[in-house]
Amino acid sequence: MSKPDILRVDPGQIERLSKPGPRYTSYPTAPIWSESVGPLQAHEAFERAAQAADQPLSIYVHLPFCIRRCLFCGCTVEITNQQSRVDQYLSALEREIDLVAARMGERRTVSQLHWGGGTPTHLNCDELRRVHGFLTKHFEIEPGAEVSIEIHPHVTSKEQIDTLFELGFRRFSMGVQDTDAHVQELIHRDQTVADTQACVDQCRALGVEGINLDLMYGLPAQTEATFGSTLDTVASIRPDRLAIYGYAHVPWMKPAQKVLEQDGLPGPVERAKLFSQAIERLGQGGYGVIGIDHFALPTDSLYRGLHDGSLSRNFMGYTTTRAEDMLAFGASAIADVGGAFLHNVRETKPYEAALGRGELPTARGLVRSADDELRRAVIQSLMCRMGVDLDELEARFGLEGLEQKFAGEFERLKPMQDEGLCVIHPRRIEVLPHGRLFLRHLAMAFDAYLESNKKEGPQFSQTL
Repeated sequence: MSKPDILRVDPGQIERLSKPGPRYTSYPTAPIWSESVGPLQAHEAFERAAQAADQPLSIYVHLPFCIRRCLFCGCTVEITNQQSRVDQYLSALEREIDLVAARMGERRTVSQLHWGGGTPTHLNCDELRRVHGFLTKHFEIEPGAEVSIEIHPHVTSKEQIDTLFELGFRRFSMGVQDTDAHVQELIHRDQTVADTQACVDQCRALGVEGINLDLMYGLPAQTEATFGSTLDTVASIRPDRLAIYGYAHVPWMKPAQKVLEQDGLPGPVERAKLFSQAIERLGQGGYGVIGIDHFALPTDSLYRGLHDGSLSRNFMGYTTTRAEDMLAFGASAIADVGGAFLHNVRETKPYEAALGRGELPTARGLVRSADDELRRAVIQSLMCRMGVDLDELEARFGLEGLEQKFAGEFERLKPMQDEGLCVIHPRRIEVLPHGRLFLRHLAMAFDAYLESNKKEGPQFSQTL
């Protein structure tokens, strides 16, 4: 495998192009989903998916509990140290898995499993085994499946890692965000480098196949000097993958983030410099740019997938083992199944109440149209195969005339071509290596809803 290109990024270009925009974990994106999609539509979607009995599934499980609130967090969490709350939630989770499994017929094999949160390792070892038991009672995890989990090194014990490995978890993702003590204090994070290193060492000793570390730029008090030190420290730990997220300041959705404004958030110029610094240092360290926010060593499956065409993307991120349908369990979890997005009620207590009544907890969603499916395929191709081929799309969807249909979209990409992000051919778009950093911008050209569904107030975080 060749060494990744070291990209040189102009902070001015990052500043110039950054604007609010979707992350495209789904298309159509969440702001246009509707509360008209509920339990009835969920039943119908599961029944449609059950017809493909010979196809494996992806499964996501949301475990929302944390011992304290990190101020940067945009996830759905519940802060608690009450054992009764965990017990109540896990009982509801079991009921949801039972209800969905009953509607999936003979379709029970799983090629991808991921637990997120919250902090999944808020659960003790017995509780981790309990959740795993809920799943394996109904679903069979295939040999070679991608089985992954998010853990918080500061609260994760050696015994928990041993238990997770025993249960089959082989990929561990660990949030770091920043190693600077002052930055951590401001964002309410309490995690030493030693905490992170100990978890990584334990995983490596067991033979874990993949370790990912998350970093975040745009946090209060971050400077090029402090973030450079963080990058050097994390590179010395040598994870297989890294995710470098721009802090998404969305206080209209997450009011706790408002506190961070008093400490001074880096502005667009400073954010651009932090991100460009990360690109160059990680490239020098041997990490290749995979796509939106993600980097990997050439030995990692994501890097190989980028080059052999097996890369794909869903709500769980980039993967090489994505299934066509994804079940999702837990409060706020989003399923992608039977041609529909199904979003569970966000908060834990209404989630538990719905399942206590024997109802599926679907609160909103969207049943995709034929045009949605086509544009979704285009965006997926941009994100994962670094290009769009109209001949391939016409053959796949049994269509003609896509050159005319997407003439306006190709025209909208011309400024991106001028920026050196892509090359526009008559029936093909090629994403250049530099363009992997700006995939959200390229995808926005094909989003049919961006202009027609504008609402008052902010909807999206900054793209960079």
